[in-house]
Amino acid sequence: MSVKQLIFNVPLKLRFQNIGPKCYFSKGRTIIESADEEPVVIEEKDNADLERKRNKSRLTEAHRNILLGKKPYDEPQDWFHETVKYKKRILGRYGMEALGVPAGLAWPTPGEVEDMKEYESLAHPLNIQERLQQIKEKKKMEEEALLARQAQIEKNMTTMKQLIAQVQEKVAQKQKAELEAKERRERKIEEIRRQLIAQGTMSTAKLTEAVSMAEKDEKKLKKELKKAKALEREKKLAERLLRESESNKAEEDEDETNSQQK
Repeated sequence: MSVKQLIFNVPLKLRFQNIGPKCYFSKGRTIIESADEEPVVIEEKDNADLERKRNKSRLTEAHRNILLGKKPYDEPQDWFHETVKYKKRILGRYGMEALGVPAGLAWPTPGEVEDMKEYESLAHPLNIQERLQQIKEKKKMEEEALLARQAQIEKNMTTMKQLIAQVQEKVAQKQKAELEAKERRERKIEEIRRQLIAQGTMSTAKLTEAVSMAEKDEKKLKKELKKAKALEREKKLAERLLRESESNKAEEDEDETNSQQK
């Protein structure tokens, strides 16, 4: 009997009280409960289609298993699914039940153990105590280098302060010298102007000419003074070299006399 026939065979009174049948779904079958009959169980023929309809996320079976924390595939899908590396990964992520084979395959073989020992001996030749001592020595050297660097920076800062003070002093001296030279020139111009006024020959051309002559004379005097100072330095240097030469000659004569006496 079909579902449609069951519905139309229900009495009219019960049909209005129960507008439609109640349907319950379970895995693999459908249960239809009417008003006055025993529940009718209808087996589902296409379980895959039902599961597909229930899967609202539209994820693949492997992705859905991963999302639920299960093994992606129950059966190997590719060649690398049979490798030891892949099985170790499955064991680590999903446990022994998901692996499906004894967990002993995750343990290294004697050959792999020997290879790991050889690698450790080459990559890390020092033991823990030696490595710890090496780290302590390296840290000590780095701290000493840092302290030395800080001391050098402090020394450089002190030297920098001295250099800045020297430069500032030179700048101040230069400014002072320029100011004194300017004042001397102004006094010289005022003196020449008064002389020309006293002589009655005051004019701009005469004043300019007189100032120019005075500056030339001053430059000539400075040049002569500079030359005299250079000659004085050369004379002192020659006298010092002469004294050193005489002293060296006297020492050589004394050494020669001592050697002859011996």
